Amino acid sequence: MRPERHLRLRTQWWLIAILTSLLVTVMTMDRTMARFDNVIYDHLLQLTPAPASQSILLVEIDDESVQRLGRWPWSRAVHAALVDRLNAGRPKAIGYDVLFTDPTDGNDDAALGRAMGAGAPVFLPSLPGQLAGTPVPLLPIAPLRQAARGTGYATIEPDSDGVVRTAPDGDAGEHLMTVLARGVPGGAAAPARGRLIPFGGGAGRWPEVSAAAVLAGEVPAELLRGRIVLVGATASGLGSRYATPTGRVMSGLEIEAYLLQGLRSDAMMVRAGLVACLALALVPLWALLVALGPVRRLPALASFGLCGGLVLGASVLALAVFRIWLPPSAALTGLAIAYPVWGWRQLAVIERFMRAQLERLQGEPAPVPQAHGEPTERGVGYTIALLRAAIARDREMRHFVADRLDQLPDATLVVDLEGRMLLANVAARRLFASFGDGLGGSLGEGASAQAALRHFRLTGSGGAVPFPPSGEGPVTCEAQLDQARFFLVGMAGQTSTGGERVGWVIRFVDISEAKAVQRQRDDVVQLLTHDMRSPQASILAVLETAQADRIAARESDAIRHYAERTLQLADGFVQLARAENLEYALEEVDLGDMLMDAIDDLWPQSRAKAIDIATRGDARLLVTVERSLLTRALVNVIGNAIKYSGEGTTITCSLSREVDDAAAAWAVCAIADQGRGIDADLRDAIFERFRRGPVGLGPRTSGAGLGLSFVHTVMVRHRGRIDCASEPVEGTTFTLRLPLTGA
Repeated sequence: MRPERHLRLRTQWWLIAILTSLLVTVMTMDRTMARFDNVIYDHLLQLTPAPASQSILLVEIDDESVQRLGRWPWSRAVHAALVDRLNAGRPKAIGYDVLFTDPTDGNDDAALGRAMGAGAPVFLPSLPGQLAGTPVPLLPIAPLRQAARGTGYATIEPDSDGVVRTAPDGDAGEHLMTVLARGVPGGAAAPARGRLIPFGGGAGRWPEVSAAAVLAGEVPAELLRGRIVLVGATASGLGSRYATPTGRVMSGLEIEAYLLQGLRSDAMMVRAGLVACLALALVPLWALLVALGPVRRLPALASFGLCGGLVLGASVLALAVFRIWLPPSAALTGLAIAYPVWGWRQLAVIERFMRAQLERLQGEPAPVPQAHGEPTERGVGYTIALLRAAIARDREMRHFVADRLDQLPDATLVVDLEGRMLLANVAARRLFASFGDGLGGSLGEGASAQAALRHFRLTGSGGAVPFPPSGEGPVTCEAQLDQARFFLVGMAGQTSTGGERVGWVIRFVDISEAKAVQRQRDDVVQLLTHDMRSPQASILAVLETAQADRIAARESDAIRHYAERTLQLADGFVQLARAENLEYALEEVDLGDMLMDAIDDLWPQSRAKAIDIATRGDARLLVTVERSLLTRALVNVIGNAIKYSGEGTTITCSLSREVDDAAAAWAVCAIADQGRGIDADLRDAIFERFRRGPVGLGPRTSGAGLGLSFVHTVMVRHRGRIDCASEPVEGTTFTLRLPLTGA
């Protein structure tokens, strides 16, 4: 992807990060997602057990009590009797949630005051009110207020959705349950205002009895002893009922019991502050954006799930362990917005980049004929059409490559770095089908190159063919299937357009016939070097030792001639076979030194014909050659010059350095004689086997016709060449050229 596209995507990343952060900040500050937070809070609260306690007892003024004791309101005497009954059970404290703000019969009011002051501490509710705009509580009447241990307002305020979650936030003083919790030994001192009530799942958390049953003496004193008794109206039309996070509708008295127990056990929950809520909303958001953008390490969906889980986990952990409610909806909303928006922008940039690359590919010449035309759609359809065309082009190219691969005569495999086969031609399937283990039919994508190579063994060592091969360049080794089938296994590395190694091409060249021919040639050489030379040497030995009168001179000369000719043929053929097949042991040698060695070897022949061999050039010409073979080649050329030159002539051997048009440096040895020359029709074939020099121009000479063929073979295998220049009667010049070492 080009740098400007990276810059554009980076700019969009910053824009998305800033906008989503601002949006999440606004939602967190104005509690836009409060309704969703309440739903999450209610479900989490139902999964946690409520702080139930047997230390609280609810005495309900229920429908049964109204039915048995008469219409509401009851007289203060009835309330006094109820308080006396409760005091008889020796409770720890009594929270009497009934308003006594108006006086009635003086004796009854006094009796109720005496009952409240005679036993366990009693706590009474007050009614919030105002005086000249100032919050002033409306307290119980004086006799009762003086007898009570404390008073507090007892209102319950649902949230905006009608569900009670929070302790009332009144302005006229503290709540009755806060006063009660502080007034009982072991109670909490913190106010309840604004804190979350620790409701829990389930029902029937508190023991409940009817007020009528208490007055009738039907409640055992043990049930009251040591408990905090909450008295309140729950009868139809008297007590209010409220929806709670538990999913149940509760009376105000039961809600007060939850509030009291939360205060006493220090289990009240608080809402997290703005800083903590912003941290919960922004930290996972930025973590997601960083994971999706600059430092991607996980898949996008996994990063999104991880950040979402982090938000919910932090919220649950804070609520369960630290009793702090961290609303997660704003944070989750930010994640839910950032993830698809960033994905959308990535897809848009990728789509533009892919369209540009596909258009570029569409404009390039197709390596094979295409059957589809130009796409006519626009927008995303245009990109899809380009992609469809590129896929079709790739398939056609793959089909073309597979067809061309099938046309190769040698078995060929294309494998990846792990050895999994990508392509195999028909010759490969045919070869491996002959193994009889079903491998040929399974060649294809996913098959193993190691399974194919295990049938081969390296010639000589018998070891397995190594894969992958060591080294960077192509590797070739000789391997065999059995005693009669031999292959050259070549492995060449395949690289991508960026130069990175991506796989291997393995080729199996059947050299069984060549190996058979080689064995036959070795047999022939063995035949010539021993089986034929020994009889001819024996014939010559017989001629040398036989008595003169036993064999006629003429027949003896003929036999000697034919035996010597046979030996020359065998020797020439052996030398030629060595030149063609020998593994050369190269060394750096001075060409002039080898020339002098060849001249020294031929000194007897040149002396016999009074031929002078002159050398020119004393420059040191270093060449890398197989010394014995190249010296033999020089001997053959100079020997031919002596053979076809007249007596008393001169042979000139010149050494020089030459640079051709390609700036390559050559060591040149020119051998010129003063013989009769070579005809033009013979000059072109002089280096072929069994072709001899100018038979009809000079004296008759013997030879096998393999010497110059040997010289030509040696020069070619040394990356050199030999040329012949000759005119009849003007002599012949053979020029040998070899690459200079280090040139």
